[in-house]
Amino acid sequence: MVKVQYGPVWREYSKGLTNRRYLMVLGTLMTAVGVAGFFLGTDADDLYHLDIGQNISYLALGLIALLAGEVWTSSWKRALLGVEGMLIAGVGIAGFIVAGGGTGDLGMFSVGLWENVVHMVFGVAALATVFYPRRFRDYSYGTAVSD
Repeated sequence: MVKVQYGPVWREYSKGLTNRRYLMVLGTLMTAVGVAGFFLGTDADDLYHLDIGQNISYLALGLIALLAGEVWTSSWKRALLGVEGMLIAGVGIAGFIVAGGGTGDLGMFSVGLWENVVHMVFGVAALATVFYPRRFRDYSYGTAVSD
């Protein structure tokens, strides 16, 4: 909980899922899946099929998210999370359009139904985290509030 004073009134806000937290979770998961994809053999009939293009993109996005979550300022974290959220949700939407209910090829990698669902969940959650209103965000500069 974060306490913020507006004149004589004190408000408490729950930080919930901040941009930093989501970048760290997303970065950890994407990096782990990207690395694991190089060592685990998957077939096109598997529930979640990983190929070399997907492994490289997950690894790159995951490492960028981890770096941004630890080093970058709040405004850059929010911007990066918005871009990654739109990118991941866009891949999910494109996968539904190309693959329908089955599997399809997006050029760099192939996607299936469950991959599209996972992409949409992560993309929408990232965008919800970016656009979730937090009044204490304006007061985080120069305080102990980490966003």
